[in-house]
Amino acid sequence: MTTPPGSAAPDGSARRLYRPGYGAQGRTGLRRHPAVTLARRLSGAGLISIVAGVLVGLLALPVVGAVGLTAKHGADDFLGLPENLVVPPLAQASRILDARGNQIAVLSGEQDREVVSLGRVPQVMRQAIVDIEDSRFYEHDGLDYKGLIRAYLTNRESGEVTQGGSTLTQQYVKNVLLMSASTAAQRHAATEQTVKRKLREARYALYLEAHLSKDEILERYLNIAYFGDGAYGIQVAAKHYFNVDVDKLTLPQAALLAGLVKNPTAYNPVLHPDAARERRNVVLDRMRELHHVSDADFRAAHNSPVALDRPARSADPCADSTAPFFCAMVRDDLLNDRTFAPTEDGARRLLFEGGLTIRTTLDPVAEQAAQSAASEVIPVGNRVAAGVVMMQPGTGQVLAVAENREYGPTDDGKPSSLSTDFVHTKEVYPTDEDSFSPGSTFKVFTLISALKAGMPLSTTLHAPVCYHSNVFPNPQPDDCYGNADPSEDGFYSLTTATWNSVNTYYIQLAEKLGVLRTAQIARDLGVTSCRIRQQGNDDPACKGVNGISPSDGSSILGSNEISTLDLATAYSTLAARGRKCDPRTVTAISQRVGGADRPLPFNAGAPCEQVLDPKIVDTVSSVLEGVISHGTASGNAQIGRPAAGKTGTAEGFSTASFAGYIPQLATAVTLADPRGPTAHPLTDVLGRNVFGGGYPAQIWARTMTRTISGLNLPVAPLPPEDGTQPQVPTKPVPNVVGQQQSVAEQILVQQGFHVSSQPVVWPAQPGIVVSMTPAAGSVVSLNTEIHLAISGGLTGAPVLPGGAPSGGIGLGAAPDGPGILAQFFPRSQLGATLGGAQPALSPNRRNRPR
Repeated sequence: MTTPPGSAAPDGSARRLYRPGYGAQGRTGLRRHPAVTLARRLSGAGLISIVAGVLVGLLALPVVGAVGLTAKHGADDFLGLPENLVVPPLAQASRILDARGNQIAVLSGEQDREVVSLGRVPQVMRQAIVDIEDSRFYEHDGLDYKGLIRAYLTNRESGEVTQGGSTLTQQYVKNVLLMSASTAAQRHAATEQTVKRKLREARYALYLEAHLSKDEILERYLNIAYFGDGAYGIQVAAKHYFNVDVDKLTLPQAALLAGLVKNPTAYNPVLHPDAARERRNVVLDRMRELHHVSDADFRAAHNSPVALDRPARSADPCADSTAPFFCAMVRDDLLNDRTFAPTEDGARRLLFEGGLTIRTTLDPVAEQAAQSAASEVIPVGNRVAAGVVMMQPGTGQVLAVAENREYGPTDDGKPSSLSTDFVHTKEVYPTDEDSFSPGSTFKVFTLISALKAGMPLSTTLHAPVCYHSNVFPNPQPDDCYGNADPSEDGFYSLTTATWNSVNTYYIQLAEKLGVLRTAQIARDLGVTSCRIRQQGNDDPACKGVNGISPSDGSSILGSNEISTLDLATAYSTLAARGRKCDPRTVTAISQRVGGADRPLPFNAGAPCEQVLDPKIVDTVSSVLEGVISHGTASGNAQIGRPAAGKTGTAEGFSTASFAGYIPQLATAVTLADPRGPTAHPLTDVLGRNVFGGGYPAQIWARTMTRTISGLNLPVAPLPPEDGTQPQVPTKPVPNVVGQQQSVAEQILVQQGFHVSSQPVVWPAQPGIVVSMTPAAGSVVSLNTEIHLAISGGLTGAPVLPGGAPSGGIGLGAAPDGPGILAQFFPRSQLGATLGGAQPALSPNRRNRPR
């Protein structure tokens, strides 16, 4: 045999169109069989077709002669067959790339394949496949006439079809027909041992040989061939069995792969290593016989063991991704994208078999930062799930999606809502809009509503510990809206009420503004959850889901569920000064067609739009900066540069959140137990109860600082922090010296003051007020705490029962009722503590939204 040409030239000459008689590459200088040469000289391709039909017909005479088949019939049938073979695109896997072009996942269907050019296939691999499958490949015109005659004689002697005389070109045709089959009948027709199939393959083979070069046929064959164990095409086979690219294949590896195509199951080296080695050596023997391998190389390869290096692979390709939850998010988005494909089945075929290159928004630095932060603060295996989303303001690009879980099915096979496996899940929690409440991170939308209505930041309201609303239904069992901390009883401005996340202040705001305005602003900024839509809306996607009604007061405290992605989108809008961009995970999709990349359509979301006056957003940012610098997140969310954010702790510790931003990045974090936030609250998590300013703020800060450092982001300015204080009314302090303790405390509380009492040694009747600070007659604000010194007699013992009424301002006990010593705990005991410690729950602290 003549040695086949070398690698295809980089200019693509291996793909030049071949026309018989013009000396195209792969033909020049090759010796043809005398019968073929004579046939061409006599009457060209027409006679070749007749000869081919006769030979293929004779091939099956031993088994079909009884039904009257003749050589003439074979030739007539042959000439009547269509000759133009329609070759559909090869099914091949799609690649998902991050924003820097790194491959993060490969999505493959039933046929795992990656098409490569012949120039990437080493000579040793080409030689091995040609030598063992069709050693006269570079000499014949698609049909091996020697082989056909030999097969005919063998079949006649045995009385059955034992040889077929198939060339590589015919095998390629067979594979194309099999791949094109969409029904069981078509698949059977592509593999049945009949003359009709042989005639059809031969007819197509002659056509291909007249229109393609030898190298192009070989390239197509190597890409379509099945190499067993789920590996289609030579590149995937090289990676599957040896974990190398095709251009790195060695002689023994190439010989083993070449031996597989005859019977991929019987010679599968994973299942049948001895049979695979024996078959490999048959290939080596043939290569030596044809003088295509040296004696030394032959001996070394022949004596070597079958050495496989099979990389571990999961049934779900996203499980092998470096960003599995982001991979799953992209996959699900495209499968549900009717711009990408009109049906879900069509989308699935295109995604898993279309050979697509999907370029995404994922930033590897941000993803690593989010993943490490979530898993460090709440370790994998904890019952609590921590979800993180980071976005780029002004573009909507999702930079990171992470969870403190390993991607994969639960060990017990149950859904995460029922499973006790807290290590594995395939749920992308940050996109779940049905399970997790945002808590007081939602208050920012009421803050915006107030500013749009013209309310100044100095708007001052008295916020009692328990506020009974005459507008909204009041929560039970207290029949009032409450604060998380008794010490929050007092007067607040919009600024200070936001810093301290005071519920009863915001409920009064909602009474003035209406909850539907808050919900509309949330939607304007990017919250898409059906639970934030107005009750009774006509969106089919929200059918059966309870939305917001005008009387839903608790919704402004964040009781209605939204996704972490929604939360990140809304706060990203604030970071972009009111420019709202729909979240985007994909930037481009292309498909390789005919040597060129063809862009494919997909839903990229609506164009970004300005939804809020930048001046209002600047005011909001100036307030939210104070949440981090000295509000509910001051202990854990400081990142060494100006940043704005808001904590959220839902009712009864059901969920805890933190959302915040700098101009370049916006990140949201949500913690909850996937088995049910209400049934499994965030109490005693790593020994502490979870507030938004605790673990969520820690995860947020670590994610942000690591991303900022890894991307080397400069400090970008935010508006100056606002410090507007409440305009608290003043009043002279009444003189209660000489009064009984309970009477004195009641007088002061009814006047609007806070009170604390301390027994002292005093030679007077126990229980009498002997002094007060500030002094009687002093004009002070109603927020002022009045300190009373109570006579304890000569021993200084406290008088029991005694102390201040429990209600705070305006909520004292009846004058003749027993007093209770007032306990006002400083915020340092209740907020998130420095150094990352999570605050323990004070016995006087309520499980209220914050």
